[in-house]
Amino acid sequence: MRVPRTRRIAKVSNAKAAKTPESELMTVEEYFGILRKRVNEYYDNL
Repeated sequence: MRVPRTRRIAKVSNAKAAKTPESELMTVEEYFGILRKRVNEYYDNL
């Protein structure tokens, strides 16, 4: 009987992880504004 291999996920340390520059981050208001627009467009098309 074969034992399945488990997937191993390589962990990246915080020092090596690339961070998004502050200027490229979206505010909470921008995110939910886009989300609200998409939801409204979806329900308008039903």
